[in-house]
Amino acid sequence: MNSDSDFDKIFNTLPGERAAEGALRPREQTRPRRETSRPSWGKRIFAGVALAVLVLSSTGIWLMWNEYGTRIIEYFAQEEVANFEGGGAEPAVEIVVNPGDIGETVARNLAESGVTASFESVYEILLQDATITFQPGTYRLLTGMSADSAIAALRDPNNRIQIEILITEGIIMERALEIIAEKASLSLDSLTEAVSEPTLYGVNPPSGSLEGYLFPATYQFEPGTSAGDIIARMVDEMKSRLTAMGVPEDQWHEVLTLASIVQREARFEEDFYKASRVFTNRLDIDMPLQSDATVAYWTGDYTGVSTSDADRADTDNPYNTYVRTGLPVGPISLPGEQAIDAAMNPADGDWLYFVSVDLRTGETIFSETYAEHLRAVDQWLSWCRESEENGAYC
Repeated sequence: MNSDSDFDKIFNTLPGERAAEGALRPREQTRPRRETSRPSWGKRIFAGVALAVLVLSSTGIWLMWNEYGTRIIEYFAQEEVANFEGGGAEPAVEIVVNPGDIGETVARNLAESGVTASFESVYEILLQDATITFQPGTYRLLTGMSADSAIAALRDPNNRIQIEILITEGIIMERALEIIAEKASLSLDSLTEAVSEPTLYGVNPPSGSLEGYLFPATYQFEPGTSAGDIIARMVDEMKSRLTAMGVPEDQWHEVLTLASIVQREARFEEDFYKASRVFTNRLDIDMPLQSDATVAYWTGDYTGVSTSDADRADTDNPYNTYVRTGLPVGPISLPGEQAIDAAMNPADGDWLYFVSVDLRTGETIFSETYAEHLRAVDQWLSWCRESEENGAYC
């Protein structure tokens, strides 16, 4: 087999030109390659035979090499790389891109998860285009995707899976933990344990509780984020906001405590600052704050805006601002940025009292004297008696 016609038969049809090749079989029929492809045993045997022929030939060796050498190299260099066609189909899988993952890691994860047919199909594209990068996160991808489709899908932020958790201003930490547990598929016990040691998050409140230190906002977390990491993120956000607003660290607890009361007592922006002034004025003259919201925090009874005579007389309640002067031992809710600002910058005024006279609209009357306040209270009580519907608010 040393004639030109023999070599033409062998090398004129390269692997990519064989008519017998068909479309890549479905994933369940074609096993994706997990390692770099190697020439088949048939090619290895053929290589040995071809080299033997060249060695044993005593004439025309250089002539044949000049004619067929390039084809021989190309023939043995070409490898078949398994690749699917199209954009894939269900079932979908989750692909995690960790910070610091290199292209090789991503390509291997795609192949091992059944998204692509082989590691090589993706890795070759990444080697050819160094501008392709991936953002860390968890992504939902279909299985049986072509390498190009998989790379495009992994770079599409719409395919990123994130847990969104909304914590509103004014709710208590206990309720916030329940919301987090539900949204993040975590046990309530794990979250309760996570908040049990405030010093782990760089704060040491006198109350011993993280109440008030979790900033209320909308958060997005990666699936699988731990309870501790979620709490740390929320505490860090609160610390960042306090720092940005110029609150000295040694005043964090005091400001958050007052802000949490304002958050629970006021409804409108203007009233936040006026209510803060009422409490500040009372603190200045050592007058009890007399906030029903602080009493209710200890009793856990939030069915109405007022509290019972017995609850207001309870001296065992450390949050009872009817029998204790000054601020309570700690925050009673999760205050937002506006309440914090109001606690730092109360409105100018001599008010010592306020009462909401229409609980549906939130209309509130602020008074400087007790006599004025009593008239406002009568107005509130009259509103409560106007109808059963109104009475339900009271």
